[in-house]
Amino acid sequence: MDFPIIRVLSSWLNAPLQAKMQSASEPSENHLQKALQSMLAHLHRILQAIAQACSHGRRQGLSSVQFCTCILAFLFFGFWSHTDAASWFQDPSSSKSGATSTSSMADRISTLIELLADANYASRLNAQAELERIGVVALDQLHSASFHPDPQIASAARYIVQSNQFSWAWETDSVRVRQILANYGNSPLSEKSAYIDSLRLLEHDEGFAALCRLVRYETQGSLAKRAALLLMRSKPTVGQTLANRKASLFENVSGGQSQASRWLQKYSEAANDFDLPWWEQTLQTEIDALRRNSGETNMEIVSDLHRWIIEQISGVPSLRNQALAMGRSLLQIGSLVRTLDVVAGNKTSKADEFAQWALKFRMPELVQLQHDMLPKTTLTREFIFCYLLAESFQLDGKPDLAEQVAAKARKQIACDSNAQEVVLPENAKRDPIRAAIESNLDRQGLRSLDRRKMLAERLRERGHFSWAEAEYRLALFNDESYRPKSQPRSSPKEQGEPNVPDIEPNDIKLDLTDYDNILALRDLADMLHAQSRHREAADTLEPFLQRFKREPMFKRQLLDSARLPSYILSSYEMYRGDEAKEAGDLDKAKDHYWLSIEQNSDNVDALIGLYRLTLPENEQELRRSKLKEIITNQRAKIRNDEESLKASDSRGHAFYLEQLATDCNTLAWIIANTEGSKEEALFLSRRACTIHPESAELIDTLAHCYAALGRYQDAVQQQRRAIELKPHHPELKRALKRFESSLNETAPK
Repeated sequence: MDFPIIRVLSSWLNAPLQAKMQSASEPSENHLQKALQSMLAHLHRILQAIAQACSHGRRQGLSSVQFCTCILAFLFFGFWSHTDAASWFQDPSSSKSGATSTSSMADRISTLIELLADANYASRLNAQAELERIGVVALDQLHSASFHPDPQIASAARYIVQSNQFSWAWETDSVRVRQILANYGNSPLSEKSAYIDSLRLLEHDEGFAALCRLVRYETQGSLAKRAALLLMRSKPTVGQTLANRKASLFENVSGGQSQASRWLQKYSEAANDFDLPWWEQTLQTEIDALRRNSGETNMEIVSDLHRWIIEQISGVPSLRNQALAMGRSLLQIGSLVRTLDVVAGNKTSKADEFAQWALKFRMPELVQLQHDMLPKTTLTREFIFCYLLAESFQLDGKPDLAEQVAAKARKQIACDSNAQEVVLPENAKRDPIRAAIESNLDRQGLRSLDRRKMLAERLRERGHFSWAEAEYRLALFNDESYRPKSQPRSSPKEQGEPNVPDIEPNDIKLDLTDYDNILALRDLADMLHAQSRHREAADTLEPFLQRFKREPMFKRQLLDSARLPSYILSSYEMYRGDEAKEAGDLDKAKDHYWLSIEQNSDNVDALIGLYRLTLPENEQELRRSKLKEIITNQRAKIRNDEESLKASDSRGHAFYLEQLATDCNTLAWIIANTEGSKEEALFLSRRACTIHPESAELIDTLAHCYAALGRYQDAVQQQRRAIELKPHHPELKRALKRFESSLNETAPK
């Protein structure tokens, strides 16, 4: 029986194959012609069998769905199981006994590159098209071919490389990686670094494989080296060892021929020994390329590689002098001392970054050398450099000199590395550029007091709490030794009134019309509390609380603008509670903790403080009820974060992911320190750390979760990681001491 659909199908399949056979006139395509003839004959037999099956199906009364299903199944299994379709296109002469050839991709690419100079125009076009289909895997060999002795091959290879007809995103990449790489190939060179940085910042190490791909196949050397340096600096993820990470790096870049690939191969193959001569030679090669204005490198690459090498050897006593010598050369070759970008204590300026880096790796000599190289106008405007100099003296074992320099910095007197005052010449004071900079700072509202607040925050981050406290008090009260003094209450507290003692009006020196002053006051109190100076922390907030109580307009303005008042009121009560607990007055501590929770139910630290007290049965039930309410609300926040994350676009994704990490961490912290499943707390904390693997606060929570489970070895390990990220945080250090003590107590005797 004849079926029109079968005739149409046969014609549809035969037409292109016949056309291909007719075009296969080159001698090299004889095997393809024979393969196509075999394929057509096989298709003809299959279509005849389908026709017979259709006739039989009609006689059996099959439905349309059954009929179509049978045809499709017959076509699929009959066609593809009969023979290996790929074998039709293999050249039988390329293998013994007709076995399928398994030449490597590199050999295939080399063959195609040679065909770029073939005498036949169609062969050249086909080779170019196939190379573009292969994609970025061919870039490495194409880049080498751009220097081929045959000018036709070199020209064609350069054209393919520069045409950007490659997809950098692979099917194995996550959605976010594919979104980042979607426009990478077509973007200008100046913008591609931003894409590389975006891959580095992805959570869960999602950008790892893509960065390795760029290292291996990116033909622009500076971009590939940037990706390589980011990978060399990256740390293992949670649960991953450095050895495992190096093995993954080597697997991804093994076989790569680019300079960046060789960097990563050298880095990942070394278990412990650091081949300093090899890296010094590599650095010199980069410096030479920079001097030649080669597009294969730039000043940023040279500087970062220079620093990375110094970091690897700075902790080895026998190599410290070499590290210092390399650090001095780094100061000479770069623009690190040209500080036009140092404005208003900007900690991202090159000079500021270099000083912080040198201090981190315990090379104070470099800070002192750089300090004397800085322009005097910078030193007299940005006193953070004087404080960094003072810190270098501390690290250098000269505490008296450090305090002398810090005292001058508080008086805004700049000094050199010998602690001698720096005086600007008269012509510099009238310098129009300096005047323009100062004018710009004034327009930005960066007055002297604002700069002091910024200095205080910077000093607090670096662990110089006494220097930071003095700067805070100078900014807020114009007196580095000023302390608000509490006075006993003269009247009973009214219902709902904040529990604060009265202060004499002449004792309040703070200008609270400035919102930034309130924030600085809060930060000062937080810093004092972190040092376990609970009474001083509460006393610091007294001026705000007194004005908040006495002036309804001030109270209304703040309540309309932010949640800051509830935070300060709650913190004040918690500080008083901690003070009372430390003094042994547990009843008073309990009352303050309850007041703190009333002011701000999100103050989980007040709830935890309450949980560490022994309470009567009725108050225990009330406390348990409050805990249940807070945990329920926190679970709801996490569910909302997850739903928002699913529905968000690329712009909102980072925000909701950040919120999810915060909420998971908060719930884990609550459960680890109160009641509930400690295993659940560990799961939540790990989830938060997976999103932000380099957050000291999140890792601190993870350590507490391990401690709650009695896994003190893991707790100590994670807490040490947190301290590496924030080495000056006093609460992190206190927690580490507790975990180490518990580990020693539980260790087998």
